[in-house]
Amino acid sequence: MQAFTQIRTFTVHGGKEIDVVYTNEEETMSKYLKMYAQWYAEEEENKFVGLDLEYTREDPNHEEDNYLAVVQLSMRNHVLVCHYSWTNGECPALRSFLQNQGIVFCTVDKRADFIKLYYEKIIIPRENWIDIQEFVNVKGLNERGKLMRDGMASLATSIIDESYSQMKNKFPPERHDYWEERPLSDLNLEYAAKDAYVSYQLYVKIWFFLRYLVFCPGCKKEDTLRGHLCDKCNKAEIEVERAQKNAAAEIARLNAELASVQAELASLKAPASSDNTQQTSPPHGKRRKMNDEQWLESSDAPKSSDYWQNLRKSWTGDEQKSDDPWTTEMSDQQSPKSDNPWLTKPGNY
Repeated sequence: MQAFTQIRTFTVHGGKEIDVVYTNEEETMSKYLKMYAQWYAEEEENKFVGLDLEYTREDPNHEEDNYLAVVQLSMRNHVLVCHYSWTNGECPALRSFLQNQGIVFCTVDKRADFIKLYYEKIIIPRENWIDIQEFVNVKGLNERGKLMRDGMASLATSIIDESYSQMKNKFPPERHDYWEERPLSDLNLEYAAKDAYVSYQLYVKIWFFLRYLVFCPGCKKEDTLRGHLCDKCNKAEIEVERAQKNAAAEIARLNAELASVQAELASLKAPASSDNTQQTSPPHGKRRKMNDEQWLESSDAPKSSDYWQNLRKSWTGDEQKSDDPWTTEMSDQQSPKSDNPWLTKPGNY
C-alpha cells in the first residue's frame, strides 16, 4: 500500500489559517499524536480534542454497511487527517490515542461514529467522549414539541461565525461518496479539516460558557463534565488554604509567646529559697569600692564612732569602775603620768 503525507494550510473564519497534516503513514501519525498528547498535558483551559469521522459510500441496495474511511483530530490551530481506509487497519498509535490515554474528545453527533469505531474494535470510554448536540440546541422544538438536533453548520453559525452558514452548501452532497478516493481531493480534504476544527472550536466556546456563565455564578463547585473545579473556584480554594495556613502559624506563634509569659510570671511568684539568706558582706568587687566607714554604715556591724567613744570613756574613767582588778588598782593608786603609753593606758599590752 502506497504511503503518502501532505502538509497543507486552509483559511477559516476571520481569515485565520489552520495547519493540516494529511497522511496514511503510521510513523507520521505517531509523531503528531505524540505532539497532541503533549499539548493536552500542558493545556489548562481547553483540555479536549476535536474529533470527526467520515465513512465510505453507502450501498444503495443496503446490502453492505459502509465503514470508517477518514479520522480527523484537531487541537489548537492544527488538524491531523488520517486516511484510515488506506492503512492496514492496525494503526496502534491512533488506537491508543483514542481509547487508552484518557483524553477527552468532542464531536457533533457521535451516534453513528460510535458504531463505525466499534466495527474497528475501537471503543472510546463514554465519559471521555462529549456530544455537543447534548448540551446546545439552536433550532428549538419541532411541530410535535420535541427538540430538533442541530447540525454542525447551524451550531457553528450561531456560536462561532456567521460565515459557516454556507459550510454545507459549498460541499455538494455527492462528494460524500469519495472518501475512499486516494488521495483526497482538495475539496474533500478542506471539508474534512474544517469539520474537525469546527468541532474543537465549538466546544471551546461552549466550554467557556459552561465554565464561567453556568457553573461559576453562585458556584456549584463541581464541574460534572470534567470532574475538576473551575478556575475561579480553584483560585478561591487556594486562597482559603493559604489563609488557613497563615492563621495556624500565627496562632502557634501567639501560643508560644503566651507560654513564655506564663513561665516568667510563675518564676516571679515563686517564694524565695531558704538557702538564699541575706548576706551581711557585699561581693568582693562592691566592697572594694567602699571604704570602711561606708561599709559599717550600710551593715549591722557596730559603728566605729560608738566603738571609739566607749573605748575613750574606759580610758578617761568616765565610765563606772570595772570589775577588772587591774583597772581598779591603777585608779586607786593614781599613779603619776608617764610618757610610757603602756603605763598611762592600762590594758593595752
